[in-house]
Amino acid sequence: MEFSISKKSLLECLNHFQSVVEKRNTIPILSNIKVIVDETNGIQITATDLALEISETLSANITKPGGITIPSQLFFDIIRKAPDSSNIELRKDEKIDLVYVAFNESKFSLPTLPVDDFPVMDLNELETKIELESIFLKDLIDNCKFCMGLDESRQYLNGIYLHLSKDLISTVATDGHRLSKSSLTKNFSTDFDGIIVPKKTVLEISKILEEFEGKVTLNFSKTRLKILLGQIKIITKLINSSFPDYESVIPTTNDQIMEVDCKSFSESIDRVSTISNEKFRTVKFEVSNNLCVVSSFGNEKSTGIENVKVEYSGPTFSINFNSRYVLDVLNIIKEGKVKFFFSKNTAPTILESPTIKNSLFLIMQMRA
Repeated sequence: MEFSISKKSLLECLNHFQSVVEKRNTIPILSNIKVIVDETNGIQITATDLALEISETLSANITKPGGITIPSQLFFDIIRKAPDSSNIELRKDEKIDLVYVAFNESKFSLPTLPVDDFPVMDLNELETKIELESIFLKDLIDNCKFCMGLDESRQYLNGIYLHLSKDLISTVATDGHRLSKSSLTKNFSTDFDGIIVPKKTVLEISKILEEFEGKVTLNFSKTRLKILLGQIKIITKLINSSFPDYESVIPTTNDQIMEVDCKSFSESIDRVSTISNEKFRTVKFEVSNNLCVVSSFGNEKSTGIENVKVEYSGPTFSINFNSRYVLDVLNIIKEGKVKFFFSKNTAPTILESPTIKNSLFLIMQMRA
């Protein structure tokens, strides 16, 4: 096996694999990436952790076809430190199972493991296929991913729920304390049951979508999902569980509505919450006629208070939140007006904004 390729092209590809390959593996070959060299299809590089597999096809100057697996982190570090204008040459020594990496006046030898031992994910039958523009999929993911859970006992919360309802494709994520939902009007020719995409996969897709434009194809069954983004292919196991009935926790009678500028309100909450030294950085909103008093309390009677002008004309009330949860939503919305839909009782608060259409965010209040 022998080929050469530009550093820029190779490094951009290797960047996609660094968080897929686990740093500490009990199975040595999972620390490697697989490189298959084919004169017809170019080179295909693959990484996997047995639950998630990413592969990418690149063009290269191929001298001799073949296949290898090489240590991912070591190979990445060598390529990253090569001069930017370098042309990287790889050649396998068939006799002693070493791969030589060369550029300019530099030459490295790396150990290999048998390419036939590299695990391949079983796809089975993927009965459902849908296509989306990357910009729409990016919004559906980015508007929800910050609400994904980290609860080992409730795996179904540790991802994004993707489902179709009538002409709406929606993503939902919740960690049990907050929830986000984002929807897109799209008339698919097929119906499908909802799937839960694991957190690690969601974050990898999100990173690739930052730099990819075009159509994205999703093929899936109840247990597997395959995503095609240009020359990149992602195969992942899905979370085998039922997502909770989230619609039942979204209040429909929150009639105390406060409207405020997103950016300035975010800055106020961030400033005031600095005073709190507790884990949740609790902030208190005291809302009255066109005014919201944001306050927080810290050690030794320290306090932070800020008055914020708002649009509100209902009865006076106060409510406590985890400031991080509110700031996370406001950081998604970024600009324009945001509406808070409060309840007279202990129901969760809903946040919506015309800046991000077809999305809603729900936050549980904290006890005083």
